[in-house]
Amino acid sequence: MEPFRHHVFVCSKSKPNGVPCCAGEGAAAIVEELKKELAANDLTELVQVTTCGCLGLCENGPNMIIYPEGTWYTELKIDKIPRIVKGHIWDGKPVPDLALEDTNAAREEITTHNKRVAGMKAMLKQAGVIPDELNRYLRSFMESRLVLTAVELDLFTAVGSGTTAAEVSAAQETDPRATETILNALVAIELLVKEDGVYSNSDVTADYMVAGAKHDSITATLHPAKLWHSWSTLTDCVKAGTAVKSGVDGRSDEQTRAFIAAMHKTSGFRGKMTMQQLDLEGVQHVLDLGGGSGAYTIAFLQHKLALRATLLDVPEVIPLSKKYIAEAGLSDRVTFVAGDMIGDPLGEGYDLVWVSAICHMWGPEENRDLINRIYAALNPGGQIIIQDFVLEDHKTAPRLAAVFALNMLVNTQSGSSYSGAEYQTWMSEAGFKDVGIKPLPGPTDLVRGVK
Repeated sequence: MEPFRHHVFVCSKSKPNGVPCCAGEGAAAIVEELKKELAANDLTELVQVTTCGCLGLCENGPNMIIYPEGTWYTELKIDKIPRIVKGHIWDGKPVPDLALEDTNAAREEITTHNKRVAGMKAMLKQAGVIPDELNRYLRSFMESRLVLTAVELDLFTAVGSGTTAAEVSAAQETDPRATETILNALVAIELLVKEDGVYSNSDVTADYMVAGAKHDSITATLHPAKLWHSWSTLTDCVKAGTAVKSGVDGRSDEQTRAFIAAMHKTSGFRGKMTMQQLDLEGVQHVLDLGGGSGAYTIAFLQHKLALRATLLDVPEVIPLSKKYIAEAGLSDRVTFVAGDMIGDPLGEGYDLVWVSAICHMWGPEENRDLINRIYAALNPGGQIIIQDFVLEDHKTAPRLAAVFALNMLVNTQSGSSYSGAEYQTWMSEAGFKDVGIKPLPGPTDLVRGVK
């Protein structure tokens, strides 16, 4: 049995400039209109919509197939979608004047298309032309840099609900020609909209990249903008074996605020979910090691009202920690300690030490020493819980964790991503029992041990 009454496939394949494709003919708008119509007719839970790769009728796109009937609709326009939803999906009858009639001709066209594509790929390979899938990696930095520069210049805020390039240039004190060029590029990647020379924000940039917006993320986004500069040294770092710039140890106040804001946004979202995975029975006092904004301290204290917490971080971060925790109304249950987790005492009498996004900053020996000191700071029966990127033992997966190891190479003296086996070894050597790994949705996992 099908889990849904209908399953709709819409081709969203994008191809190089000048090559016919459904994406270039407005497939994204078709998908949005389809979802809108399904919602308006209370069909969302009965119909599954899936975007897919090339269906082979590229010159007749956008293309859509509706199952279980297997009916094809080609050359779609937004104004056709309500008729298809009402007639085919609601009434269960394909719309004859919109559905593809000559399936034999379509089969021949698709077969010819597939042969042509295979032949073209063979010719390009024979000629030594770099394939698209490799070329994307070689040039993807361009669009990344485009967006980061737009954030650094606060162009999305300047654009607001609508303005000209000249007005943006004057407001942001940027070069007029260069400003128009970057705004046009932002339109090309669909982060801005341009009509009659007036630029306006897309839905996503209006929501996230405009100062004062509902989900204003400008400060948080300045963190990856700063990472750009350290990542540009990767070649030299691979030769040297360590960071060649100051990295995390040389952050300005602005960079520290951006980093803490970025971490708070991410950790604030994950905090409540993570708490559901923890056993806090008997836990009364938590040490949040390198607690940053205090997002996880907040999550702990909101999850269990009887808890109190100590947050330890470097002196320049503690004022930011106090600000975030005060905004959450939890200052009276938190002790703040300004110090260096590697060299300064951690205190004692904790029932749980929370170590989130910390171990990747240090080398193996520093982590061994830190875990030993955490063991000494815990009460008998106390827990250490590390949340971090956890590599598989061969260290080539998960993908994000493997790539993140390079982020630590270019930003720290000896940091990296570590495998589950390494964490288990360090914790067992320190005396922890029942050491285990608990996978989480998303990029990080939990490693837990008991004293």
